[in-house]
Amino acid sequence: MAIPVDALPSRAYIQVVRITARSPRFFRYCAVLVLLMLSLTGSPPVGAQVTAEPLTITLQQFLAMVEDHSLDLSRARTERRQAASEEAIARSATRPSIDARAGYTRTLIEIESTVAVGADTSGPGDFAPLVRDTVTVSSDNEFSAGVSLQQLLFDLRVFRALEASRQFISLTDTNYEGARQAVLTAAKKLYFRTILLQEVLEVRRAAEELALENFEDVQQRHDAGVVAPLDLLRAELNWKTTVPETSQANRNLEVALSNLRNIAGIEPEQPIRLEGSLTEYPPMPDFPSLAQALAERPDYRALQGMRSLREIEVAAGRAEFYPTLSGSLNWNWSAADDGFSFDEDTQSLTAGLMLQIPIYAGGGRAARMRRAQLEVEKTDNSIQQKINDVQTELRNIELTLAEASERIEFARQALETAELAYSITEISAESGVATQLELKDARVSLVQAQLTRYSAIFDYLSAYFDWQAAVGRGVEGL
Repeated sequence: MAIPVDALPSRAYIQVVRITARSPRFFRYCAVLVLLMLSLTGSPPVGAQVTAEPLTITLQQFLAMVEDHSLDLSRARTERRQAASEEAIARSATRPSIDARAGYTRTLIEIESTVAVGADTSGPGDFAPLVRDTVTVSSDNEFSAGVSLQQLLFDLRVFRALEASRQFISLTDTNYEGARQAVLTAAKKLYFRTILLQEVLEVRRAAEELALENFEDVQQRHDAGVVAPLDLLRAELNWKTTVPETSQANRNLEVALSNLRNIAGIEPEQPIRLEGSLTEYPPMPDFPSLAQALAERPDYRALQGMRSLREIEVAAGRAEFYPTLSGSLNWNWSAADDGFSFDEDTQSLTAGLMLQIPIYAGGGRAARMRRAQLEVEKTDNSIQQKINDVQTELRNIELTLAEASERIEFARQALETAELAYSITEISAESGVATQLELKDARVSLVQAQLTRYSAIFDYLSAYFDWQAAVGRGVEGL
């Protein structure tokens, strides 16, 4: 039986009004009830959208998806195919060139010529003038065909170009591996950054829930006349200040998930769930020697390949001072007739050699060779700079890993202390010994300790991924 409101005591009436008008828990109860009724009916309301099942993704699956959909890697793969085409072009210069030709000519205006056809001996004396007549010297139809073969026998420039194209293929392969490691390293950091933001959101939600429950408890005790109105206002303020922090954490997570879907080629509307946590992390890795790290790094090997390519360019400039030798073989056939008879044809077969000796080109050959030598020196400087950078990078990563490992341990101890302090303060606040301000401070300290531990673990993982890239293992997971 329903009890009218005017039949309730005044204090109970105030409690009903507060629960219905101010408590978010009431609205959550209503929402759960509505969802339960919808599930019993078996059909959603008109216009409701049915969300898809979350797509569970592990780290290895995510890295494979990134590798398949990365535009940077797609561009690097295109460069590899382009290098193979350049090698085929350079190789074609060392192979024979064979051409065939065929022609037909139709004479539209006959070519006539006056020629001597005899001598006139009817006149007196010994002189006999020539008798001339106009005759046609062209044929109506002319046919021709031929085949020519050209073969380069010696040209150092072509051989150096072929060698350079092979080295360029090796260089593009190394560059692709470097780009692959860089992309996957960034993807691993994004993956665990998203997990970090998920943990931050959970902590913010838990803090908001604690503040809300504390507010509702203080509200009940205030209605019972046990707590002063000022304590109630403080509890309400503590709860409401956690709401925007939760909203901001949720926004940061959605931005990270959007970036994650983008680089992995996942539909923007697809819900995803990442498998992983920030509770476990790999142990401190062993750092190899500088020589071992350099030998495994694709960027360093790319510089070494670039130096080899520059040396080939120097050799190609030197090759311009050498002579070239080529050979040719030609077969020609032709026939002319007023009809289409090929009985009176002409054939020829010739072979030849061409030797070309460079003598003077205005100093251009020497200048180009000197330019190639300077490029070698620039590459040597880049290699030395890379060695220095890698040495510094390895040292910085080692320091970062050690510092993050220490912060993880201190954060663990601080979290245990904060959890104990919050429990004691919560019990004291319920018994009226501690104030709401002290409870708020304890809750803030607990949240900060949780976030500090997650942040320290993420910093350690980020430095660990940098270590993997620094020693040439950027494609590996955890």
